[in-house]
Amino acid sequence: MGRELGRVLAAAAAQLPAVWVLVGISAALFGGPPRFAASVGWAILAACALLEEFGRPLQVGKLVLDLSPFAHVPKVPGHDVTAAPFVWLTVIAAALIAAGLIGLRRRDVL
Repeated sequence: MGRELGRVLAAAAAQLPAVWVLVGISAALFGGPPRFAASVGWAILAACALLEEFGRPLQVGKLVLDLSPFAHVPKVPGHDVTAAPFVWLTVIAAALIAAGLIGLRRRDVL
């Protein structure tokens, strides 16, 4: 039981950099004109989920599938794991969050 729990937690943790990219996209949208930031952020999340669930069965092209950050994390357990996708997704997420914070700082919120 404990070994299976560790495998499941590792598989869940492998998805975190992709989630951070989506958070970064939402932060960057909110740092700009926030009128549609929330709805666009949710739409991007829905598009990623639809691509992951229905992209391969519908034989969507690889370029379209690669739009989702979840396409770049290894499918753990069962596949080889390298650090490169985790590092790149984390760097992209950090850059998007930084852009959102810079944009938020420039906005007149009050």
